[in-house]
Amino acid sequence: MKKVIFTLLVMCISVSAIAQNKKAVKSAKNTTTKMTSELSLTKDEAKKVYDIMVAKFTRNIEIKKDNKGDKASAKKEIKKSNKNATKELALVLGNERATQWKSYLAANKKKKKK
Repeated sequence: MKKVIFTLLVMCISVSAIAQNKKAVKSAKNTTTKMTSELSLTKDEAKKVYDIMVAKFTRNIEIKKDNKGDKASAKKEIKKSNKNATKELALVLGNERATQWKSYLAANKKKKKK
């Protein structure tokens, strides 16, 4: 009986982890697709951007999960995580295209607010 309960518990944890990873992968694909079209990324650059985005979204999901009751702390950690991802992107894209991407995000943020 203990083995059955343990097995079910492990399965539940595994399903949860897979669902979180799927969300990160989906978000990373969407972001990479937008970046590829806006910045004319090469296949190599797109792959590197995708890897950075998966890591970023996975970290952010984990941060939200770990700081469920403390939104201020989670927000602070996510901001730090996003800054690190932005630095990594700047290394891959170069400063000019990184700035171009920031401008694109700012323009879209204004559109969403309207």
